[in-house]
Amino acid sequence: MSGWGIHRRPGTQMHALVAASSPLALGALVLGFTVSASHWNQGSTAVTAGQAALLCLAFLALVPRHRWPLATYALSCAAAASFMVAGGPPGPLLLAPFWGLLTVVAATSWRRWLPAGLVGGAVLAISHGLGGQAPLADSIFVLVWLLLATAAGAALTVRRRFAAEVAARSRWAQQSRAEEERRHMAEERLRIAREVHDVVGHSLAVISLQAGVAEHLLDSKPEEVRRAVTAIRKVSRQALGELRAELASLRGGTPESGRAPTPGLEDIPALVVVMREAGMAVDLDLGPNLGELPAAVGAATYRIVQESLTNVARHAASGARVRVGLERQPSWVRVEVVDSAADPGPSEPLIEGHGISGMRERVTALGGRFRIERRPAGVRVWAELPVARP
Repeated sequence: MSGWGIHRRPGTQMHALVAASSPLALGALVLGFTVSASHWNQGSTAVTAGQAALLCLAFLALVPRHRWPLATYALSCAAAASFMVAGGPPGPLLLAPFWGLLTVVAATSWRRWLPAGLVGGAVLAISHGLGGQAPLADSIFVLVWLLLATAAGAALTVRRRFAAEVAARSRWAQQSRAEEERRHMAEERLRIAREVHDVVGHSLAVISLQAGVAEHLLDSKPEEVRRAVTAIRKVSRQALGELRAELASLRGGTPESGRAPTPGLEDIPALVVVMREAGMAVDLDLGPNLGELPAAVGAATYRIVQESLTNVARHAASGARVRVGLERQPSWVRVEVVDSAADPGPSEPLIEGHGISGMRERVTALGGRFRIERRPAGVRVWAELPVARP
């Protein structure tokens, strides 16, 4: 139905139809078998209309069995017992109350279905005895009835526990996947935040230095001003390109094909040249046998040097001199950035902002060590990153 009616899924409707029609189909089959057997067996009496009605009632009572399991079981037992008391032959008819008992077993605990099975078996056995059977046969009937019910209960209990365990494992797997996706998303956002901070912070620091140079030399040295403006344009264009790529990644798209590769150890000399052109005195000490580093280690080394030089440009006093040192050993690479004229003075505490936190996070993620400390004449940044043995 649609509009104001209730809409049900086709699968739910089909399941309800099958559940309702199954007892009716089985009842019709049992009725036909019972009538045929009474007709063809010599000495058997024909099934009367009343007996046929009771047989049909025993199966018809099972239609709402999932909603009222105990009531439908009791009604089916009563109809089957009345059929046997009325002289009807026992046999396939007993499938109806036993089906009802299985529904009770599936819907309740053993504290309810065991007494129900015992009472139902006793009622059917007495009715069976009233039909002229021996007491021993009645006792065997009750025993077999309870054994079958107990076996069905044990099988259903095992099935329930197995289904519950499977469902619990499925929920745990879904939760684990969701947590893993959230963790990856948080890590990716943190990575992008670090990259954006480093790119924007460094670019603005260089632009600020170059703008200061241009303002100071505007009247006296126009050629120097032109070079400063050219450098500002170059740095701005590079920063915009990197930001565009990171924003595309944040939106879930693929980075642009023209995106520059991740900077590494080999890009540090060019970075130092840019800072020198901006007016900063930088000494670069590259140790021997630096060789190639893993991409993650090289990118972290570059970002540490970049952020350290950016902090010097933003916070150090005019005329500060910076030394950048790199040293490589078989199992680690060490980077050290020290400036010689920081401001404010050494008495004030060193406040860690997002840039310092980003450097620390990069080093920690790679299993390295990181330190930053204020010295009497500046700030020292030191990091040691592990690398694979050659």
